Amino acid sequence: MKDFLGKTAFITGGAKGIGLAMATVFAREGMNVVIGDMDNDQLDEAESKLRQITNHILAINVDVTDRSALENVSDQIRQRFGPLHVLCNNAGIGGGQRVLETPDDMWRRVEEVNFWGPINGIKVFLPDMLGHGENGHIVNTASFSGIEGHGHQSAYGASKFAVVGLSEFLSNDLADTSISVSVLCPHVVDTPILDSLKSRLTAEHLKLLEKMAVPSMTVAEQVLSAIKQQEFYVFCDGNDTRKMLEKRSEKLLGAMNRQFPKGENA
Repeated sequence: MKDFLGKTAFITGGAKGIGLAMATVFAREGMNVVIGDMDNDQLDEAESKLRQITNHILAINVDVTDRSALENVSDQIRQRFGPLHVLCNNAGIGGGQRVLETPDDMWRRVEEVNFWGPINGIKVFLPDMLGHGENGHIVNTASFSGIEGHGHQSAYGASKFAVVGLSEFLSNDLADTSISVSVLCPHVVDTPILDSLKSRLTAEHLKLLEKMAVPSMTVAEQVLSAIKQQEFYVFCDGNDTRKMLEKRSEKLLGAMNRQFPKGENA
């Protein structure tokens, strides 16, 4: 997708963090921008910021776990701006400790928002995106925790692994259509989720994360570039992420080579 002027984007979790940054970048590209969130105060503040760029803004209170509420959003977008072109399933929550320490209700709540939220978005908006026949793009926000299991936010990380898998299957499904897919896998970003971790981290660990954190606007610019280039995986920093990807690849290939040395089959 190359042409953004006059097209329409919907971003869940759009009132703060990465979501608001994506909305800002899209607004600067001349898009009609719709943001969804559950916090009315943050929605109002975000809408005011975006209106400094464009008046083609719609802010809606919506819970991504409620499919009927998303269907209502779809109706409002269609009536206000016409067809949707960019869907960003970005809403998410943190949560979880070590696997055994994470309560069942937290496992369910994190999965409901972080995994079922994108599924609901896809189920509601994709049929119309395919139906209007114009180029479009879906961005699912995962995390580097969905590529490499690290730290102790087990419920969060597991939900993001699921989002990566969902995105890979969706990309395969849509390969011969006008709709492309990206999965956003940021490592450490300066967002409210990082703020929510402060009470659980040592001062040393927090200082390290703050040093590594990438600004939300940098992430949003990477997303915009990925949409333009039809890039599937979207990473947001260089050296740290590269080292972790290399470490994971070495672990996978190491296991493969030990079990099946080169030239040998089972």
